[in-house]
Amino acid sequence: MAGGILKEARARQTLDKDWDPISPPPIDGVYVKDVKNVIYRGGVLTELYRPEWFAEESFPIGHVVHVSLLPGLVTQWHCHHVQRDIVFPVRGFLRIGLYDARQDSPTQGKSFAMNFNLHRPRYLHIPPGVWHSLKNIGTDEAVYIVLNDVPFEYENPDDWTLAPDSPALPSGLL
Repeated sequence: MAGGILKEARARQTLDKDWDPISPPPIDGVYVKDVKNVIYRGGVLTELYRPEWFAEESFPIGHVVHVSLLPGLVTQWHCHHVQRDIVFPVRGFLRIGLYDARQDSPTQGKSFAMNFNLHRPRYLHIPPGVWHSLKNIGTDEAVYIVLNDVPFEYENPDDWTLAPDSPALPSGLL
């Protein structure tokens, strides 16, 4: 830039030497677990769940759903008062936004978004009281699996929703 002053800044480190993320999500109780793909003669095998991944706290599987989302679409913002979610992508590109609305949380009012896809397999653990929404940021259908630690109750669902554009939640995350 002729005659101008460059104000460069060093990029902050986001990965360690093994390509593992170095900073956890900024919401208490939310964590990301990288999962390794195993390449074999017939394709790729990906483990979705192992109980020892939850050494700090038990995560019994109570309910599992398989969800597809068309390109460009966004789910409603939703949270749970009791159940925890694990979201795992199996196809496409997703951006997942989170907002901590828990009154007793040290990260109350914080939000962030993260991209997920199967090229770098990982799951996202979401505790009760954390609002979340998913957007398909790819050009094809995105598919993900959600594991819950509590069985779904059809007559009394632990599912609380807000519209994607609700002013009660931060805008611009997705």
